[in-house]
Amino acid sequence: MTSPRPSVLRVDRRRALLVELINIPSVSHHEHHLANWTEAQLRQSPHGEVLRAGDEVVFRFPALAGKSKIIFCGHLDTVPANDNQTARVEGDRVYGLGATDLKAGLAVFLDLIETLDPATLHVDPVFVFYTCEEVAYQESGLLVVERELPEVLQNTRFAICVEPTDNAVELGCLGNLHAEVTVRGKAAHSARPWFGENAIHAAAPLIERIAAVPERSVDYGEQLRYREVISATTITAGDARNVIPDTLRMNVNFRFAPDRSREDAVTVVRELVGDAGTIEVTDLSPAGRVASENPFCRVLVAGADGAVRAKQAWTDVGRFSEWAIDAVSCGPGIPAQAHQQEEYATIGAMTRSAAIFERFLQEAREVS
Repeated sequence: MTSPRPSVLRVDRRRALLVELINIPSVSHHEHHLANWTEAQLRQSPHGEVLRAGDEVVFRFPALAGKSKIIFCGHLDTVPANDNQTARVEGDRVYGLGATDLKAGLAVFLDLIETLDPATLHVDPVFVFYTCEEVAYQESGLLVVERELPEVLQNTRFAICVEPTDNAVELGCLGNLHAEVTVRGKAAHSARPWFGENAIHAAAPLIERIAAVPERSVDYGEQLRYREVISATTITAGDARNVIPDTLRMNVNFRFAPDRSREDAVTVVRELVGDAGTIEVTDLSPAGRVASENPFCRVLVAGADGAVRAKQAWTDVGRFSEWAIDAVSCGPGIPAQAHQQEEYATIGAMTRSAAIFERFLQEAREVS
């Protein structure tokens, strides 16, 4: 009997890796066991070096130091389980928590590392497995890497975030601002409202004003359109049904285009709210630079057969932009499946992702 073709073996290996990744729980702030497992997998490579800072795990090839550095990064964490922690395989699909966001991408990375021969590469790929992407901007494990392993980020020419993109190359990303807006009134008995001031009623014109803000589109060339939007996403007011509420708090979420700075975004929200309430910015993530002119981006887009689009959300592309590193999102996950109870990824998409990254690494060259 002949042995299975190498490509078939790699397909089976990626499927097995994804099943193992899913079956190790890694909800944000609880990634330790998965970090240990990932480190153990990486230490089997005869060519590489593993670095660790807390639960952040980095793999690199010492022999390639000095060549153009390309970071491949993916987060270990998932959102909380919803009766979907255990992996199951049905045909081409692997179901389970984090399958598409983004453990399918991690499986591709691990398989790629097993098969790479650094002697054939003209760039220096560095793989970063990090924690706490699914929570607040300031909690990301990438900040641990920046602080404790600064050499990992130094002199990076390009970064690829393996976020779910259906294997398209998504350029830039929207910035993300959350602000708590507080509207004050005066409490009174609801039978005699004239002795008070209803904070809910007082907030109504502001809510209408937010709802009426027109969508702003920002185009980069013919293929990339970023849609800037602002929404009220939560409201709390009152603590008894027979009391006129004296306080209303709402979360205002502004997704802003790559042509705005964080400071510009705060100004937009402050001008919109005006004197209707007070504002506390609770989370503020920068937009991502559109790296279409980066030569490594062009190589990656070519390998993805020109499949390119704007990122209509936030990813760590924005964080890399703050570090003056061009970055994009590209991964095998299915965006519409992220955080779904029946979340899944496909083996076919993982095979395609591996081919895109292999081609990129074979064709990437030193550039000035």
